[in-house]
Amino acid sequence: MIVLTIIFFIFTVSLSFAGEQAAGKILILYYSKTGKTKVACEVLKKALGANIVEIKGVKDKIEPEHPDVSSYPFIILGSPIWMARLSAPMRTLIAKNRFDGKKVVIFTTANSFGKVYEENSKPPVTAAGGKVVGYYLVLSKDTVNNELVDRTDIQIVGDTLKLVPEIKKCFSSLP
Repeated sequence: MIVLTIIFFIFTVSLSFAGEQAAGKILILYYSKTGKTKVACEVLKKALGANIVEIKGVKDKIEPEHPDVSSYPFIILGSPIWMARLSAPMRTLIAKNRFDGKKVVIFTTANSFGKVYEENSKPPVTAAGGKVVGYYLVLSKDTVNNELVDRTDIQIVGDTLKLVPEIKKCFSSLP
């Protein structure tokens, strides 16, 4: 119970950024298969005052296929990492859309850390016209007794909240 109270307090304090400065300027587009990326992106939504759209589907059949990003100068793309790359639905979203003039943060969940994840994630966004201004990863699993074990939603929330100040810096030029 104490842990939940602490997380709630930290989460409430971090909402100060969600005022007029960010309102309506940040759009989070995310895909989540297991729910871990969804949990993290919901935290970002509240902490940053962002709007959010869940991408559903498999491989090249996604919905919405062309979300309206026109009024958002800042985009967060949230995705699990699959085989050292963004998930197939997220790659499809990026390939079918343009992010010209947008500052983009790539936010991922993965079983482990790896520089290759970041290296593989940036080129498709850049090719779609986006300017990648940040890359962040939250672990979705821990290794316990040499086995991968799902991390709790509370752990995901806590790790995501720790990243909020850095993500805010990426969008520091909010008009």
